[in-house]
Amino acid sequence: MSPRTYRPLLFIVFVAGATLGLSAPGWGTGFEMPEHFSDDSICVGLDLPTGMALLPDGRLLVVEKETARIRLVVKGRFPQSDPMFTVPDVEGDVLEQGLLGIAVDPGWPARPYIYVHYTHSASSFLRISRFTVQGDLDFSESGDLWIDPDSRYEVLADIPDNTPFHNGGTLRFGPDEMLYISIGDDRSDCAAQDLTVLSGKILRVDVSGLPDGGGGPPAKSLITPADNPFASHPNENARLVCHQGLRNPFRFAIDPATGDMLIGDVGEEMREEVNVVSAFGQNMQWPIYEGDVPGPMTCAGVDSTNWVDPVYTYGRDDGQAVTAGVIYRAAPGAALAFPAEYEGDVFFSDTYSSWLRRLKRFGDVWLPAAPAPGQPNPTDWGLWWGLTVTTDWLQAPDGSLYYCRLLPGEIRRIWYTDPNAGVVSVPASGGPRLEFRAPFPSPSREAVTFEYALPAEGSAALAIYDVSGRMVRTLVDRGRETVGLHRVTWDGRDASGRRATPGVYRARLHVSGRTLERRLVLID
Repeated sequence: MSPRTYRPLLFIVFVAGATLGLSAPGWGTGFEMPEHFSDDSICVGLDLPTGMALLPDGRLLVVEKETARIRLVVKGRFPQSDPMFTVPDVEGDVLEQGLLGIAVDPGWPARPYIYVHYTHSASSFLRISRFTVQGDLDFSESGDLWIDPDSRYEVLADIPDNTPFHNGGTLRFGPDEMLYISIGDDRSDCAAQDLTVLSGKILRVDVSGLPDGGGGPPAKSLITPADNPFASHPNENARLVCHQGLRNPFRFAIDPATGDMLIGDVGEEMREEVNVVSAFGQNMQWPIYEGDVPGPMTCAGVDSTNWVDPVYTYGRDDGQAVTAGVIYRAAPGAALAFPAEYEGDVFFSDTYSSWLRRLKRFGDVWLPAAPAPGQPNPTDWGLWWGLTVTTDWLQAPDGSLYYCRLLPGEIRRIWYTDPNAGVVSVPASGGPRLEFRAPFPSPSREAVTFEYALPAEGSAALAIYDVSGRMVRTLVDRGRETVGLHRVTWDGRDASGRRATPGVYRARLHVSGRTLERRLVLID
C-alpha cells in the first residue's frame, strides 16, 4: 500500500472511530516537552475540528469538517446559542473535503465578518464565503455571537475541487490586512505551475472594498491587490496568485512581525516539506520536485528564477501530512510567553505523527534548534503519547500555542511558566487553573521533588508511572487540598518499598477532572 493510499484510509479509520464512538488507546493527551512548559485543554466536545481562528478579544472560533458547524468558545465553554452557525451546502463526508478553514476580518468589530474555506456540495468547486456576525461583537456582556444566513457573500466560487484530496484549506490575514488562501493540487499534470489554474497555489486577495451584506462573487479585478506579483498578467486568475508550485499547502502561517510565510506542503510518495518564504511570487517547484528530490514529472516552459528550496524535509516513514504551526512571536508582557530564545522560531507537526519540531534561523539557513532542557529527544521538541492528529495551530495573545486535535475533538494549548516568577495564575481555559512545575532534580539518583499550585480548594492525586503505563507509586491519593503551593517528595521507591529501576518515569497530577504530566529520569 503506497503512502498516498495509506493516508486517506487512515483518515477513514479515524472518522469511523468517531462516528461509532470507538476509543483508541493511542489517542492520549500525555505530552512530553521541555522543562517549565505545560499542556492543557481549552475545550472538548468538538466533532472533527479542522481549523480555528481567534477574535481580538480572545474568543475562539472552530470549524468542524463534516457537520459544517462554526463553534464559538467563550472562556473555555460553548455559549447557550451553540453552534454559532452551520454553513450551508458543505460537502464534508468525503476524505479531505468539508469545512476546512476560517478567518476573522482584521477590522473586527467595526467589520464583523468571518470568512470560511469549504467544498461546495452543489458544484465541483471550492468556495471562499464571507458571513456577517451579530451579537455581542465587542464582548461587553455574555460574548454570545450568531450569524444571519442571508448575509452570505461569495468571495470566490470557482476554485477547482480536487475531489477527494488536496484542497488546501487555510485562510489567514497577513499584517498587510490581505486575505491569503491555500489551494491544493491533485491533478496529473502541471496545473501547480500554470498561473491561470487555481490549483497548487496560495492566493492573496483584498476583501476590504467588498460591499456589506450578501451577494457575490465579485469581478476578480475588484479583489486583486495592485502589488500582487502577477498583477500585470493578462489572466484574471494569475493576478490573484501569491505563490505557486505547491502540492497541498494544507496549513500555512504568517509571521505577524515580518509577513514571512511558513508553508507546510504535503508530499506524495517520498517527502514532506516545510517552506519559509519572504517575497511574493515564489515557486515551490511541484511537480518538478517533491521536497528535495525529483518529482513525478517535468513541466515545459517553467521559469526557474523564482524557485525556492524547502528549509526542511523528511521522509514518509517519519510522517504523512506536514502541518505548519507558527512563526513564534510573543507580545511584550504576555503572561504565558515562551523564553526570549524562542522569538522567531518555527514550530510544525505532522497530522499523522506524534511529534512537534522546532527550527531556528541562522542567517539565511533554517536548522533544527538546539535541544531545550528536558526535551524528549534531540529531534523532537515535543512528543505526544500516541497519535494526536493535529489539524491546526495558532498563537494566542498571551503567548501560548493553541493546537486543534481532530480526534478526540479538542483544542489544547502549550504554555510556559517562568521558574523564577513564582506561581502563575493561568488565564481561563475552560477548567480549573493550576500549575504543575518541572520535577527537580531530574535526572536524580535518589529523591525527586514535585511542586504544584492550586487556585482553589479541591481534590488532588499525584502518582508515578513507568514508560509502559504501570503505576509505580501513589504520592497523593485524592486528598482534599487548600489553595496555594504544595510540595511532595518521591524517595525513588515503588509501592512495595523497593528501589525503582533507573529509567524514564512520568508523574501525573489529577485535579478536578484535569490531568497534567511531567517527565523525570532516575539514574544509577
